Amino acid sequence: MEVDYIKYFLKVFLPLLDRKKDRAAIRFMYRHTAFLSIRKGKTLFKPNSSAANGSIIIVADGLVNGYLVNEEAEQANIWLGTKGSVYIPNGFKQTDGNFNLFAIKDTIVFLIDQSELEEGCAWYPVLDSLFNTYLLRTAISDVNNRNILFRMQNTENRISLFKRIYPGLFDQIPIDLLLSYLDIDLSLTPKQNLQINNVYSLDVLNNF
Repeated sequence: MEVDYIKYFLKVFLPLLDRKKDRAAIRFMYRHTAFLSIRKGKTLFKPNSSAANGSIIIVADGLVNGYLVNEEAEQANIWLGTKGSVYIPNGFKQTDGNFNLFAIKDTIVFLIDQSELEEGCAWYPVLDSLFNTYLLRTAISDVNNRNILFRMQNTENRISLFKRIYPGLFDQIPIDLLLSYLDIDLSLTPKQNLQINNVYSLDVLNNF
């Protein structure tokens, strides 16, 4: 499996770093990257684990749902990670809950310790550029997309935006998870929620 991890690592970072000029920086990144596999239907961390804190999470392949679970065991879905997605779970208070990943498909993720990356940035300035121009920018873009989606009041607009920011995922994720990201309340009638006279189903949602 290590050979596969190396291949995933090179696919992610070689387009961003020069194989010859940045060889030492690439080696540093490889030594300080944890490679983890998540089987479909499984979570990355154990329940109540805070292991994600202080890490940068990169999805090398697959599809995951990122969520928080608070002390009352209430789950809040906050991030869909696809190939190339980056998440930096910083700033969560204890009351917010612990961050975890659920694999919708078999998934490979990289975990990079932020403090170790900061150390590497001091040694290799190219890593500072990598963080600011790729990792941080990608993570911010992912979070902004999610925030815009959650703030939209109109269901039709949320569905349209979801399809645009998550191309191809509309038919791939479980319906209950899809509804949570679309913020559709099943206690309301379809007319109240979708402004259409029909029942909730993927066929209905696909009409938008």
